[in-house]
Amino acid sequence: MALRRIALLTLLAFGCATVRVPVTASEEPGDGAGVIAPPIVELWIESSDQVPPELAASTEARTRSALNAALAERDIRSDAAGATDAVLFVRERAVAVTEARHSQQTWAKVGIVVGIVVVVAAVVILAVSGSKGSSSKAPKTTVPKAAPVAVKPRAIPVPSPPKGLPTVARAVPLPRYYGYRRSPIFVGFYFDFWIPPRPLVLAPEAVEEPWYAPEPPPPLATESAGESAMPEPPPPEPDPIAAVALQLPPLADAVTFSVHDRGFFAGPQTAIQLDLLDRATGELLWSKAVSAEADPTDAKAMSKLVDHALAGQSWARRFP
Repeated sequence: MALRRIALLTLLAFGCATVRVPVTASEEPGDGAGVIAPPIVELWIESSDQVPPELAASTEARTRSALNAALAERDIRSDAAGATDAVLFVRERAVAVTEARHSQQTWAKVGIVVGIVVVVAAVVILAVSGSKGSSSKAPKTTVPKAAPVAVKPRAIPVPSPPKGLPTVARAVPLPRYYGYRRSPIFVGFYFDFWIPPRPLVLAPEAVEEPWYAPEPPPPLATESAGESAMPEPPPPEPDPIAAVALQLPPLADAVTFSVHDRGFFAGPQTAIQLDLLDRATGELLWSKAVSAEADPTDAKAMSKLVDHALAGQSWARRFP
């Protein structure tokens, strides 16, 4: 009965389904006015049931608000890290956990603790009952001893081995050969002749005569008198800032964590990557990626994560 209860508690603790819903689609980086470009957010929601659209929209709004509030606390200059026109790109990958999921994880932990306590108690009870059963001794039964009997030894005659029989040798006749033997004389005939080689002469290929005369070449184009070739105007010089394509570096391993490899007791996860580029040259000046078990909808947790990413950078100081 105790084992059935333990199995039932384990089933209730780990029999919860996991539903992961992507809230935001993949976005392309876009440059906007100012030093900080619009952040790129990839948000996932983890729950035990289907996530309604209202909950997904509110979670996305709170995630973007928390990230924008954390970035607004920083004063980033346009000449940051020696750039002519600096721009900071922010990419975020996060997993938010619903309240129902938090509740399931809490009850699962309670069920595991209760199951461990029940198993330990059952082991202790079995050990105590086994020690009491072994302490009780059964009455001993006496076995009567048999009286000794004298046995007189007797000699057993051993028969002598039989004598060896004499062997008689037999003569084996040698095989006889029938027929004729080979003769040492061999008679044969052969012919040998040689043909001298002749030189190889290639005949010239016959050239077919054309059926009609070839057409005359077209006359050369001549410029008319008084008409001069006008040079084409040179193309306009491109705008140096518009001609530069801003290309972001690939995401680091801390940001590209697998969403589908998360366990049942995994909490919220947030990772961000900051890339500082120069609009004038397209050069990457600075890049850093950080990850933590932080709630993406919590403004304080996001502010702490951004502070950890920009720690030690003089061009990204906090507002006084």
